[in-house]
Amino acid sequence: MKYYKDDGKETIYETKPRESSIENALNETDAFPITEGNVIGFINEKDETIQFHKNEEDAWVLDVPVVENGYFVFSLKDDDLTTDKVKSIVKKFFLGENWRYLCSLTK
Repeated sequence: MKYYKDDGKETIYETKPRESSIENALNETDAFPITEGNVIGFINEKDETIQFHKNEEDAWVLDVPVVENGYFVFSLKDDDLTTDKVKSIVKKFFLGENWRYLCSLTK
């Protein structure tokens, strides 16, 4: 899995994501600050992307870009996630398991 982020202190661009272990991904999630325009995203082996924005101490938004024929078309969102739920989604995403049942994605 790879990840990218902009946490106000460090920027790792989506176009140049870094390799990540599951432990690192969960540590990054735990330590992720609340800043303006923050984002942390993960790209799995299937080239799928999920990204999160942290709005409050235990309040996250999930954004899932939908790409068709190589072009971004729209995003699916869930704006009611806790840190524990985010970490569960990241674990399942990392392992290639079904993570979508953990959230309520809407267009």
